[in-house]
Amino acid sequence: MEDYHRGYILQHALEGAGLRSIADQIKTITPAEALEDYNKLRGLECGSINTKSLIGNKAMDIFFFKHRLATKVKGGESFYEWVKGNPLNTPSAKRLYKYNLEHGNSPAVAKYGVFRLYKGSINAFKPIIARDLFCKYHPRTILDFSAGWGGRLLGAMSLDINYIGFDTNTSLKKAYKYMIKAYPHDCKVKIHFQDSSKVDYSKYTYDFVFTSPPYYQKTNPTEGYENMPHYENREDFNERFFFPVVRNTMRNLSAGGHYALNIPMDMYEDVKKVLGACDTKMPLYIQKRYKGQEGGYKEFIYVWKKKSVGVIRVI
Repeated sequence: MEDYHRGYILQHALEGAGLRSIADQIKTITPAEALEDYNKLRGLECGSINTKSLIGNKAMDIFFFKHRLATKVKGGESFYEWVKGNPLNTPSAKRLYKYNLEHGNSPAVAKYGVFRLYKGSINAFKPIIARDLFCKYHPRTILDFSAGWGGRLLGAMSLDINYIGFDTNTSLKKAYKYMIKAYPHDCKVKIHFQDSSKVDYSKYTYDFVFTSPPYYQKTNPTEGYENMPHYENREDFNERFFFPVVRNTMRNLSAGGHYALNIPMDMYEDVKKVLGACDTKMPLYIQKRYKGQEGGYKEFIYVWKKKSVGVIRVI
């Protein structure tokens, strides 16, 4: 009966997205496939996880992929906006589109391939990486101040770890509601749709902070989410959002707890002004986000351990 109920929730959420939508044409995921994928994630043994695996992605994408397609990439345009215009308006785009078709891709998938190469991709944090990190640190309650596309929540649910998330993107409310109901877990989950820079974190008890905040490289954001507050530049983003949230969440983190951020190396150099050098870092396997991105691009999960109360820098 429980499996039937979860299958009904998954099917209802999928129908709400529109079975003929562009997102469904690119990624066709059935409720049965999503539930099976989550159960595989839940069954992975700690200590033997291959973080390059795609296990957990279908369980996430059935709810969130359509929202990622509405996100603006580095050029200031979402896939939905791009595909409604005249996307194949250059010889190189036409050649790549034809190449994708000749290799068995549907027209929608072929266009998505062109967009990803020339405009950029909207990456989601993989649930399997979150699960691996939580296996290493064994947190009791996770706080995620930029919840995003649900990958870190799925990792927590798969291990029955309590989760508190914040995000300004109110368009994700139904996706989170359905995902929490659809998959088996034995933990408390709470999602708040509000600006995390305005939260009183002393009201929450948590021993692990883990998030992947919006990326700012040089002066501009690499992605523009629905309902994302506007920041003039990277300095404005740091002073009005990133640094205040980091200070407040670290200040209220339980002593002995851990603080983890998935951010580009240049953002790490910024946040060192607040947290100091990290205690350890974990490399991530990252594909290039867009054509022309510099070679050798790397990302890490940086981890700090809170040794005592109030160890933060004020700048």
